[in-house]
Amino acid sequence: MFLVLPVLPLTLIVAGYVQDTGPVTIALIIGLFGWAPGARTLRAQTLSLRGRDFVMAMRMLGETRTRLIFVEVLPHLAGWISAMFLHLVLGAVLAEAGLAFLGISSADTVSWGTIIDQARQVALLNGMWWWFVPPGLCIALLGTATGLVNFGIDEVMNPRLRTADIKAMRKALA
Repeated sequence: MFLVLPVLPLTLIVAGYVQDTGPVTIALIIGLFGWAPGARTLRAQTLSLRGRDFVMAMRMLGETRTRLIFVEVLPHLAGWISAMFLHLVLGAVLAEAGLAFLGISSADTVSWGTIIDQARQVALLNGMWWWFVPPGLCIALLGTATGLVNFGIDEVMNPRLRTADIKAMRKALA
């Protein structure tokens, strides 16, 4: 049901309806409506791994369910989990900045959205376009940083890349 709900309008309605829109309330509202795509992707990957040959072979050998989950399946999901986590964190930061830009946050809360909103109110009328650059650049750098961290984690955690790196190292050393 959460996958078909329009997240942005519903978040705006709930955040506008709640009287105390502090940072914790905004984070809870974003988390309430933002978890579904990541959970669906993780479930699909888990079901895909469950039917693979190496899991079936371990099941036929009599491995316990706990060992299958923690030793065989979870290491293959670590890259997906980190990617989904970083994607959801970036989405939550962007959603909070968007809500703050639209004025749905407490007045004493400082965020990139409130900074851009104040720059829009003050600087745009006076022709000072450079007030938008620091918060916009911070948001862009956060997106780039999460992408790079995700790429690095995938390089370390992906078993296919690891075996290719090991083969390349063995070939170079031989």
